[in-house]
Amino acid sequence: MQRATSGRVVVHQPAALNARLNPANGDSTNVAIRNQHKAEKNVVGYRVQVFSDRNQRTAKSEALSKERDIKEAFPDMATYVTYDAPSWRLKVGDFRTRDEASVRLAELKEMFPGYANEMIIVIDVINTEAQ
Repeated sequence: MQRATSGRVVVHQPAALNARLNPANGDSTNVAIRNQHKAEKNVVGYRVQVFSDRNQRTAKSEALSKERDIKEAFPDMATYVTYDAPSWRLKVGDFRTRDEASVRLAELKEMFPGYANEMIIVIDVINTEAQ
């Protein structure tokens, strides 16, 4: 386990283990842990938060739907769907500087004007291996 700077504990585990531990999940997505196993070096940087919601009935599916839309438009961009009680969030990218994140934020807002009001730049622990 590794302590993230936000005070959350991040557990790195293989996708197969997560699927075994959470068989009721029903889908093949590794929601809280996806893409984390790739990172060997994590540093503080920036991401674009595209979505955040506390509605337990719809938030997960909405986050995953928006993630699919973004992956279709930007297949090389890392996406991170997380659940940090009580909120589901979708963040994208691993940017070392705020300027890099701002450029991508503008592109995302242009491509997805319906999501634009929710999009913000946030400080996060980023995956430096994805760059």
